[in-house]
Amino acid sequence: MQTVSGAEVPAISPRFRLGKWSPRLVLLVVANLLGLVAFLWPFLLPAAVGGDAAHGVDAPWIVAGLLLCLGTLLFVELGRGGMGPKTVALIGVLGAAMVALRLPGFIAGFSAMFIVVLVAGNAYGPGFGFVLGAIGTFASGMFVGGFGPWLPFQMVAVGWVGMGAGLLPRGDRWLTRLAWLAAYGFVAGFLFGAIMNLWSWPYIAGSSAVGWEPHLGPAENAGRYWRFYLLTSAGWDSFRAIGNAAMVLLLGRPLLGALDRSARRMQLDIQD
Repeated sequence: MQTVSGAEVPAISPRFRLGKWSPRLVLLVVANLLGLVAFLWPFLLPAAVGGDAAHGVDAPWIVAGLLLCLGTLLFVELGRGGMGPKTVALIGVLGAAMVALRLPGFIAGFSAMFIVVLVAGNAYGPGFGFVLGAIGTFASGMFVGGFGPWLPFQMVAVGWVGMGAGLLPRGDRWLTRLAWLAAYGFVAGFLFGAIMNLWSWPYIAGSSAVGWEPHLGPAENAGRYWRFYLLTSAGWDSFRAIGNAAMVLLLGRPLLGALDRSARRMQLDIQD
């Protein structure tokens, strides 16, 4: 903690920076594009949507592609010497924390593992937040038996939560930093649910008034999805939104302080 003209200033850790078109950046872009395509392809190729096995065929390939990108990224980090292995070790420790916090289960849509993704992404930056969210979700799926066609979509969606936390402004005071992160955690609680619903919505809603119809325009389908979300998920996701914000306000400062100190002590300031 530092004081400047009587103002309380958080001693902020250096973030992991991505060089211009570095191998790390390329791998992160590919992983994000793969996730985006995974969510959107049913809407772009409506003739391929059908049957009861929503994403039953493509999900294993999506997982394989994500793990290939993320595994190669970690291998690149291990080969960088000095800083890289420390980054991988941090991902391993924090990923294990995500597994431990997910094991007790969910309270409606809330899981305590989101606090790890939020504070780590905010402390170390968007790239780290995405990788941690995706890998931690995959690892937790292994331990809680959460394997299914939804897993790659969860990996990407949780990764995006961590990435967003890393893009937040930090401010000059702890109160500002925590306020931004708590507000983001609240909004992300709903956005995560809204994004995750897209993996199954084209398949499960059918031809109902809230279902996806390929012959309708984007505006009409967006309205249908909004009604579908309000009816099926908004109440569930409110537990996640409130839980995220409460966890940040209660535990954010000590957790961020610990992560900031660890980054400074290990001199984690990665550049390409």
